[in-house]
This record gives sequence, structure tokens and C-alpha cells, in this order.
Amino acid sequence: MYKMKRIILLILLILAINNIGYSQNFRATVDRNTLEVGDRITVTYSIDNEASNFRPPKFSNLKLLMGPSQSQNVQIINGKVSRYFSFSYVLEAISSGKFIIPSAKITSNGKELTSNSIEINVLKPSQAKQDQMKQEEEQNKTMESQAKDLINQNLKIEVEVSKTTAYVGEPIVATYRIYLHPQLNILQLSPEKTPQLNGFWNQEIDIGKIEYNLQNINGKTYQVAIIKKVILFPQQSGKLIIDSYDFNTIVRLQVQNQDRRRNNDPFNSFFDSFFDDFFNTSYKDFQTIVKSPSVTINVKDLPPTNTPSFANAVGDFKISSWLDKTSAKTGEAVSYKIKIEGMGNLKLISAPTITLPPSIEVYEPKLIDNTQINGSNVVGNNTYEYILIPQATGKYKIPAVEFTYFNLEQKKYITISTAEQILNVQQGNSQSLSNTNKENVEYLNQDIDFIKNEMGIRANKPLFFSSIYFLLLFLPILLFFLLFLYRRKKKENDNNISAYKQSKARKQAIKRLSNSRKFLQKSEIEKFLDETSRAIWGFLSDKFIIEQAKLSRENIEEVMKQNNLPEDLIKSTIQTLDDCEFKRFSQFDSSVSYLQIYSDAENVITKIEETLK
Repeated sequence: MYKMKRIILLILLILAINNIGYSQNFRATVDRNTLEVGDRITVTYSIDNEASNFRPPKFSNLKLLMGPSQSQNVQIINGKVSRYFSFSYVLEAISSGKFIIPSAKITSNGKELTSNSIEINVLKPSQAKQDQMKQEEEQNKTMESQAKDLINQNLKIEVEVSKTTAYVGEPIVATYRIYLHPQLNILQLSPEKTPQLNGFWNQEIDIGKIEYNLQNINGKTYQVAIIKKVILFPQQSGKLIIDSYDFNTIVRLQVQNQDRRRNNDPFNSFFDSFFDDFFNTSYKDFQTIVKSPSVTINVKDLPPTNTPSFANAVGDFKISSWLDKTSAKTGEAVSYKIKIEGMGNLKLISAPTITLPPSIEVYEPKLIDNTQINGSNVVGNNTYEYILIPQATGKYKIPAVEFTYFNLEQKKYITISTAEQILNVQQGNSQSLSNTNKENVEYLNQDIDFIKNEMGIRANKPLFFSSIYFLLLFLPILLFFLLFLYRRKKKENDNNISAYKQSKARKQAIKRLSNSRKFLQKSEIEKFLDETSRAIWGFLSDKFIIEQAKLSRENIEEVMKQNNLPEDLIKSTIQTLDDCEFKRFSQFDSSVSYLQIYSDAENVITKIEETLK
């Protein structure tokens, strides 16, 4: 009997040790289960193993004040390494009743784990509590106002334009800079609204990696970086507005306890004691929109001109032309090119108009754009290629082409021209009406005579009810039917391409995410963020059939609502995009890690794909 008890105890001990060694607990805890409306509660989710892709629940009837605050501990006992991760949230009760704090989810060892849920009891506030809440609300309003003033003084977005008065077509460079106080603890900094540039043709200038440098401005030190640079060409006269560049920001400030504040200094709660009295202070997050100022540009009309060769060109240019060959046969294609090169609004110049003899057929020109932004202007050249097909033999003179532009330095119109070109055309293999000799061409200019048949008898058959008559009668109907078939086939092809992109959207996104993870493992952060951003935006573009040029947070949100996707999925998608953009724009750490961004991107793509099936 005694031996049997020892065996049972030994088995239980082995099972207990086994459970201790292999337990993997993902649990939720709160600092209290009963509280009053207006009280705060701390919810902590913890796991004692390596984990990733943490997904918090939606906190109903509780206002999120702070979080997630992430922490981790590493212990080494007898050579065995154990890790402990936790995610904490500070919440405020906003209504009375019994509520359930839902489960959170996390991924560990390839498995999805779910935490326990917690029931809390929120009581109606006592009279003393109501008085306290009212007092705190007034204090918070004052604090919010002071905090926003402080943030706006120490976090600025400024825009600098190269000129505020310009002609239509004259280049203007707008440079956006961010100014940060080095001690400002920024948790989030993401674009809320990009500048509206109505009335301007614009192109963004590549600024490369965003780099900060210290500058002293009016006795204050700031970290300064260029975050956006755009070249603008005004397209109409009058007062044009360069709209503001808006950023959504969350800043964590150190707040002193009430008994430590000095009423005569409204900012004592913040910067003046930013690193003082550590144990007598707490931290609070403040959210606000930081905007750059809008700028008004006075745009003047160009001086009036009646020159037909003016093609809206403003700048300084040269023009040249050439044929790919000077001898050709009838019916043979000849390439005639006109190059306009220089500096100015090259991308807005109309193609030159050429005048050719009627016996030379000419097609619409093809534009070869070889321009780039160099400093504060567009430089390079545009080459216009015209395909000419001569129909008759002879020596043809292609006239010089005039080109007029407005020179900004001289403030006047200048006309330049190409050289004349000579094209020698010989008879080709095919014979056409206009390919006959000179005598026959002159003969055609005479009055129309009856067509002779082979026997020399005049053909005097009327056109009415002839085969040509019926051909001309039914030809428009036939052409309309063929056009209808062509458009329907094109629409089917477009739909097939869109459907193909939709079906392959997730596969392409996962492939890009795989590449981004490799960049992250190599600590190539810029490439990681770029590839992750392209994966999300590319997936959304293909999945919802949105053109790349029309991709924006607002369009994505609207399309996802139209597809009846859950509100929490829409919010997590927008938040993931914002987190990725924030990491690209700011060098400061935030509560979101690079690995978290990767996991969120993967999770968003997977959930959208599953929901739309």
C-alpha cells in the first residue's frame, strides 16, 4: 500500500513538472474588478513565451486613455532562458453596469492563443465622485488647451516657396519642413491630409531618406528635416492657394501632480519640469492636428500674343529636326523627328504643327519624354516622332517648323525654327492613283471625264442602285457594328485583367511581405518599410480595382465600407497604413515596433481576403 502511494505521488510530481516546463499561458488581468464611473482601470495581457502579432480586443463602454505599453523580462535559471511579455492599457469607465473585457489574441510557436475574458462591475458615481469628475473635467480642458499650445510651439510644419509671384507656366518649388523639439516625446506622427494643389501641374521631387539636423531658431533648438518637396507650374492666372499639409500627432507629456503645480506658470506641468520630480509626476498622451500654413501665389497672365507657333512653352529652349532617311519609295514609312530641349515646362508643351504636301500622309506624333527635375526646374528634351508615308514620287521639301516660347529672363516671346528637310521619293512596288507620273497628276486636276472601258466605250452607268451605292449605304452600319464588337471585347479583356489581379492580389502581397521580412532581418529598415507599404497599397489597389493614382486613405475607407467590411477591420487597415507611414516620417520610437507593423500588415491582408470570399 505504501509502495503504491509512492508511485502515485511520483506520477503526479512528473506531471506537474511537465506542465510547468511546457505551460504557455496567455492571460489577462486587471488591477481591480469593481470601480465607479470615471475611475481608471489597468488591463494587462501577458505571456511567458516568445510571441508576435498581438491583437487587442475592442474595449466597449471603456475609454482608452493610454496603451499599449509593452514590456518584456528575460530570466536565466540553471541555463534555461525564459521570456515574459506584457501589453498594458489604461482605460476609463464611462457608464455603469457589468461589462466583459473581451479576449485578446496572440501568435506563439505558430499557434494562435486566446486570453481569458474578464468581467468588471462599474458602479454609478457617488456625489463626491461626481464633484471630483467635474473638477477633473475642467482641469483636463485647461490641460488639453495648454498641451496643444505647447505642442504647436514645439512641433511645427512649415512650407517655403521659391516665389510668391509668378507667370502662368513659371516653375515654383514648395518645400515642407518639420521642426521638432528634441525632448518632445512623439508617439505618432502620420499624414492626415496632403496639400491640395488645385490650379497647378505638380510633380514631387525625390528627397531620398529623411534626415534630421539640429538648428537653433530664435534661441530654441529644433530637429529639422525636409519631408516633402514639390515643383509646381501654375496653369491659370489669379490667386492660387497651396493648401496646408496636416499631420495627426500623439505626444506624451509629463504632468505634475496637482499639489506640485504652480498656478502662476501654466506650462510648469510640461516642459519646465520635463525630467524633474520623476516620482511626483505622471504621463499623459495628447492628440492634436499639426498643420503647415497655406500659401497664396499671385499668378500673372503671360503677355498677349497672336503668334500661331506659341505652344504654351515657358522657359528657355532649342529646337531641331531630322529625317531617319532622305530617300524613300512610295508607300514606305519615313520617321520625321522634332526635338525641343532646354529648361521649363517641357511636360506641358503641345506638339508642333507641321505642314506637308497633300501627297504625303502623316500620322499623329508619338512623344518621347526624356525630362527630369534638376534643382528648381524641369530640364531635358521632348522628341516628337511623326510617321510620313509618301504616296507620289518626287522631291519634297519639308518646311521649317517654327516654335515660339516665352523667355522668363528677357520677359518676351522668342521664335526659333528647325531647318528645312529634303525627301526624295522614288516609285515603289505598288501603283496608286497619285503615284503616276507628273502628266497624269496634272490630268487629274482637269474636269472629270467619263471612265473608259477596255473597248474604249464610255461607261455611262448611273451610280444609283449600283454595287458602290449599296456599299456606301451599308458601310457605316458595318463600321458601327465592328466598333461595338471591339468595345465589348476590350471591356471583357479589361474585366478579365481586373479579375485576374483580384484573384492574385493576396499572392502578390504575401510575396512582397516575404521580401520585406528579409529586409527587416538584414536591418535594412528603409527597404523594409517601402516594401511593406507597397504590399499593402498594391493589395488594396488590386483587390478593390482602384487605380494607383487614386489610392488614398479616404478612398480605401469608402470602398471598404461599400463592400460591407467590418468597421474594426477598416480601422485596423487604416491604422496599419498610418503606422507604416509614421515610421517612414519619424526617427522617434513609438509603441508600434517594426515586427508589429509586419504582423499587422499580414493580418489585415489575410482578414480582407477571407472576408471577401
